[in-house]
Amino acid sequence: MVATATKIRKPIMMAPSQIKWVEALSKQASHEEKRTVSFAEIVRRAVDAYELSGNDNEALLNRVLDEIIETTEATVREVKNINNKLDQFNKASL
Repeated sequence: MVATATKIRKPIMMAPSQIKWVEALSKQASHEEKRTVSFAEIVRRAVDAYELSGNDNEALLNRVLDEIIETTEATVREVKNINNKLDQFNKASL
């Protein structure tokens, strides 16, 4: 999400179905995040998501893939560490 120090109130026209949809998203997010997520927050998140998808999908995809690779490598290191400990334990048990 884009953080800004100042927010400006801006009335917008929306279809009743869009309002119901955003209200439902707000309620769902509030439940999932266990805090109040306002109608305006949902709209801001949608704008942020739109900006990300509209600007540079390849850069976003690369960041996501880099994170996946880093996480996978960390997991492999941890599994190897656990296997080494198990091997040491098994040798000590014999």
